[in-house]
Amino acid sequence: MFFNISRKRFGVIIFDYDIDQAREIIQSCRDIRISPHVLEKWLERGIDFNYIKECLNNKVPLGNNKTMENRFKLIYPHKTKTSEDLYIIIEINDYKNIEVVTLYSFNKNRRERIYEI
Repeated sequence: MFFNISRKRFGVIIFDYDIDQAREIIQSCRDIRISPHVLEKWLERGIDFNYIKECLNNKVPLGNNKTMENRFKLIYPHKTKTSEDLYIIIEINDYKNIEVVTLYSFNKNRRERIYEI
């Protein structure tokens, strides 16, 4: 598998993954790390860590965007709120480890409106 080395950020070389490479890494990764930010917000946002792992390992995202060389925004259905989507922002490091950087819910009309345009 070929990876593009794009640039240095904070003195570290960052691989430039494409969406297909990210999808492969996500499906094969069993060790998902959670950022301190997510841990701080888990009660406030009602985060179910088992559901996050289930989404990343077993579900097809409703949408996915590449936001940086190694950062992706994945959209899944919310577990309990049918009118909302769950946005999971992940980073993939050079060793193909996945870290959930942040996650939040947002009204699904936002995603549906984007696809109507």
